[in-house]
Amino acid sequence: MRLISIGLLATISLNCYAWSATSDDKWRSGWGQGVSELQVTQGSGNSIDVICASPLDFPGGSKISFTVAGNSLKNGEILTIFDNEKPETFQTNEQSVIESASRVGAQNFRYLLDKFKKHSKVYVRYPDGKEATFTLKGASKAIGDDCEAAFDHR
Repeated sequence: MRLISIGLLATISLNCYAWSATSDDKWRSGWGQGVSELQVTQGSGNSIDVICASPLDFPGGSKISFTVAGNSLKNGEILTIFDNEKPETFQTNEQSVIESASRVGAQNFRYLLDKFKKHSKVYVRYPDGKEATFTLKGASKAIGDDCEAAFDHR
């Protein structure tokens, strides 16, 4: 029993360490309890997080969140520019995420995943002027083809 406890503690410690390590300019992924988590960071306090999950496995299902300068944006509009293309905006909800459970949310979720997979970088700016630029190299492989919107599970 003690050996099992020590092994379990070591595994948890290694997983926490691996996930907390900085991965600037590199998409990383993890999997646990039916949920796939993907992340890329750029400097301190800046990240894009993608959660791929069935709404049965994770409340609300799949979602995308942005963190810039350590802050997420609740009920706000995020400006994005992919590879110097025209600016586009996306609305976050009260949980500071781009959700995928509604028809419009699912459409935005799928659209963003497609953009992440096909471009090399994205510039993100909040209404208060805080900004960050993230690499999208490796996003296609990290995201894969199995990340579905929660609305698709109805």
